[in-house]
Amino acid sequence: MKLKDIFEISQGTRKLLAITISVTLSAIVFAYFYYRGMNRSEDPRIMEAKELLLEYEKMTRGISGIESFYILDSAFAIFSSIPDYDGSYEKGVIYNNKCSGLMLNALYDNDTIRGEKSHLLAMAMEFCDSSIFIYKKWLDEWEGLSSEQIATKLEPKMNANDPAFNGFNFGRIFKRRVKNIVDAQYETPRRLSVSLTNKGTIFRHLNEPDSALVYVRMALSLWEDNRTAESNLSVLMGGEPLKPNLIESLFPPERKKN
Repeated sequence: MKLKDIFEISQGTRKLLAITISVTLSAIVFAYFYYRGMNRSEDPRIMEAKELLLEYEKMTRGISGIESFYILDSAFAIFSSIPDYDGSYEKGVIYNNKCSGLMLNALYDNDTIRGEKSHLLAMAMEFCDSSIFIYKKWLDEWEGLSSEQIATKLEPKMNANDPAFNGFNFGRIFKRRVKNIVDAQYETPRRLSVSLTNKGTIFRHLNEPDSALVYVRMALSLWEDNRTAESNLSVLMGGEPLKPNLIESLFPPERKKN
């Protein structure tokens, strides 16, 4: 067999390669325009804040994140500067991220002394309470509303003549905002469940098991698949922390990101 015969591609293989390349290119082009359209439909007033939250998530993966709180502060300032986002659930997310960062530092940093641990947990509790307040207030305003009702509430708050929307398709942005709120109607009770779990965890580590039990049960009443709350409940009832089985590790309970 000659060397050229080894590398010779049959006609059938060439056709298969051509089809594969064509499908791949089509997928790349579709993804480019799809995500470009998604980004163009996002509210330009909060795009920077969304990017900051993603940056924080990447920077704090596997570490406490306290050193990166300035990123959360910048995102928070953007949401607070826009009247129709002042009470948004995103601010609850920021408060809870700070709570989680302080908790991780208090509970898992071996260099944290006892008095400092209590101080960090107290600070975490304040941020936790703020997130709970934001989530509950948001749900009081938006929970159970239809897309049409949401649009009606938003219309006086979002002005197509706002210079921030120049060069953008306002109709598409408005429609995306409505959809985001509809999605958040489903996700915000879960976010609230996470905050309540954090509060229960803080109480548990402050040796207040009765209070911890109250909040862990509240968390599970909102989201029965909250594995962290289930684990806390097990410990509070005298059992061992629960570890996810293989299936749960590979396929955790579905949870959207907004």
